[in-house]
Amino acid sequence: MFRTTVNIRFDKLVKRLQSESSKELLLRLFAEEIAESSKKYITQGKVKPNLNTSTMDHRERIKKKAKAMKPLFFSRNLRDSIRPTNRGVSFARYGQHHREGYSVPSSKYADTFNFTGATVPPREFISYFADDNEKEKIIRKVKRRFVKEINK
Repeated sequence: MFRTTVNIRFDKLVKRLQSESSKELLLRLFAEEIAESSKKYITQGKVKPNLNTSTMDHRERIKKKAKAMKPLFFSRNLRDSIRPTNRGVSFARYGQHHREGYSVPSSKYADTFNFTGATVPPREFISYFADDNEKEKIIRKVKRRFVKEINK
């Protein structure tokens, strides 16, 4: 009968996992998954809270019905600006205002339609922070991708 022995060197694995390149890889994978998931989150209209009835009425008046009834999807600029970076996820500057909530500043458009001073509630559109189910999906995907990358 044959006997086989296997030696596993965990010290090499630990060193590899603690390396700066592994940390950068993990950050890149998270950023890619969060950016992709956040775009889908906006496109699917999952951002909460829903639009106010006055906003929906205004959009119907200006004939922007079908695509415009989802929060943060009106012009698609915010959704299209979400990108993974080496340090995390970037998006258009005004996206932070949507995450925190704001009051509509005075402008010709806002004054014309009587929106000046209206309060816009905070809307978290980064899916990792907005929805626990999305967070779990992102973590599972990153784990799978990380293991594949490490095994290369």
